[in-house]
Amino acid sequence: MSQTEVARRFNLSPSRIYLIEKQDAAERSLAGRRTGLREEIRAADDPDKFWPVEDLLDALGLIVVAKKRLMDHFVAAGKQQISLREFMDMCLDAPVEGLDCMMSPLLRVYGVGKKGFWSVVNALTGMDLGSRCNMEWQWRLVKVKQKHRVTGATPYSSPAS
Repeated sequence: MSQTEVARRFNLSPSRIYLIEKQDAAERSLAGRRTGLREEIRAADDPDKFWPVEDLLDALGLIVVAKKRLMDHFVAAGKQQISLREFMDMCLDAPVEGLDCMMSPLLRVYGVGKKGFWSVVNALTGMDLGSRCNMEWQWRLVKVKQKHRVTGATPYSSPAS
């Protein structure tokens, strides 16, 4: 069916149909990229291997605001690559410079917030990172859940988690 026919059928403009098709193609392309990146990470199974920040964030499939804020953070920090271990550690509490308290470095990133934090935690939990990397993450996940007093599925996780 042509764009014009689809537009008439759904009472939309042909340009709107074009935009919908373009968005769908972009989403399918990103899903294919994500699948490929996840396979690379799983195959490497090395928590200390450095990955381009954008690739790692794409592979995780974070919520849009968390991905955007983390990209901004890493660009501002001049950091183009990060290891899985370093990224996982951002979920754990660490001393806050100049203050007498502990807080996750991820929660210190401007604009990430609780939903962004849990988006990262849930993405790492739901992704097969490879056996060694999965063990590294499970060890950290126990600490994250203890700190936040989570006994079952993490906040914002899918019902199947």
